[in-house]
Amino acid sequence: MSDHISFLKARYCTSVLKTATISTDDEARHLIACLSLELPTSHTSQAVNIAERDALASILALSERFAGRSAASVASEWRAASDAVRRWIETSS
Repeated sequence: MSDHISFLKARYCTSVLKTATISTDDEARHLIACLSLELPTSHTSQAVNIAERDALASILALSERFAGRSAASVASEWRAASDAVRRWIETSS
């Protein structure tokens, strides 16, 4: 199975989210928008698949909400996406 590949993607998402927090709003929007295009990893276990899809859905929701707004105005979506990615890492490691 590709649980390890999914784990690496989750760590990558964490790094990009952290980088976005120290970026300008425009840079952060771009980084989050790029993350929102990630596709789920194929051939993962059911638990990893669910965690990954939840995290990617949270990132997509953050990206959609972030468009045209400031980072401060999407703090709850940002927290939800970060929490979902953390669960994804925990599930896939």
